[in-house]
Amino acid sequence: MTDKTQGALSGRLRQLSSELRDVGLALKEGATPELQLLQEFRQVLDNVRMAAWTVNELLNAAELQKDTDKVLSFLAAERLRRSNQMLKDLCADLNDQGVTWQTNGVHGLFETVNVLQVQLSKLINQDRGWFEKVSDSSR
Repeated sequence: MTDKTQGALSGRLRQLSSELRDVGLALKEGATPELQLLQEFRQVLDNVRMAAWTVNELLNAAELQKDTDKVLSFLAAERLRRSNQMLKDLCADLNDQGVTWQTNGVHGLFETVNVLQVQLSKLINQDRGWFEKVSDSSR
């Protein structure tokens, strides 16, 4: 990244940080945006937060001359931990909150979970011997 590009991105980050503070204050003061726009905003914000965190960790690793592969492995493990916790919370919500097939987002989640299950099955089948040892030791 050139100094000019880095400077432009730094300026955008400064501006966006200021705007996000303003949006946060407006929401805390009771502003009520359109529900769909708020949901989209939250999704985008979460994705950007994760991307910023990943880049931050990689930059820190490079600065400290750490192995970036280990950092990427740590980040993947953290995403797995976070996803696992969110899915456990979602399971509790499904049991307790009367979520139905018509609830907004259920169809998309169903499809995503199916794709995840296929990918996890492939991963587990590749390393079945190792996975069985881990499963046995956790019992």
